[in-house]
Amino acid sequence: MRKDFWFKLNVFALCLIFSGCAGFTPGLRYPEIGRQESTVKEVQDGLEMSVAEFASPHKSQGAFNADIAPYGVLALLVRAENTGNQIYMVQRRNIKVFLGDKPLPSLPSEAAADQGAAREYFGKALFWAILPGPLNIFFALPGIAAFTASVAHTSGVNRRVQQHFVDMQFNDAFLRPNQMVAGFLYFALPDGVQKLEKLTIEAEASETQSGKAIYHKLSHPTVELSAPVVTRIFEGPSEEKKEVK
Repeated sequence: MRKDFWFKLNVFALCLIFSGCAGFTPGLRYPEIGRQESTVKEVQDGLEMSVAEFASPHKSQGAFNADIAPYGVLALLVRAENTGNQIYMVQRRNIKVFLGDKPLPSLPSEAAADQGAAREYFGKALFWAILPGPLNIFFALPGIAAFTASVAHTSGVNRRVQQHFVDMQFNDAFLRPNQMVAGFLYFALPDGVQKLEKLTIEAEASETQSGKAIYHKLSHPTVELSAPVVTRIFEGPSEEKKEVK
């Protein structure tokens, strides 16, 4: 009777695990990002650069199914559009972001996903697996099966999260007249910040024929985060804590 009770409880826990962490369903996909409204824009020599923040909670949830800024990840949607007659080269490494007078380190897409979104799914799986009873995990085979299944399932979800961040990233491009490129750039936010003030984006592009450099400098309005930034993160099932410098 007791074994049957624990078995049913673990089956219930598995249902919660899969319903709780399988739902990575961001509302924004790559084909739609070029149509998103920009916060700031500037035109220089026929090249328009525009930026939209995705640090506010509702926008972040829509794009990444998570509020990533409090975890230390700033996502900016950058769009470059050629409205002139030249061909321009735009590279993401030449787009810099400053908070006040301090440059923000850029984050690779996979690292931004792990730090900002993927860890939430591991935490959910761990919580639901432990819920039936901590001792049950270590002493009951159904509990071990539930925990193992939750971790394996969450690893698959995390891979989808990473791929989404990669798919949405800003990519280098040669822009012919009337062409446009858009995508996300990810930057590391410092601990303790809850308000993004004096956020500045500096971009350098070039004309391919003459080699002339085109500079843009955009000042973004202040953005309020939902919570202060905390960058200590869990690194997968080992629960190792890491400080993002």
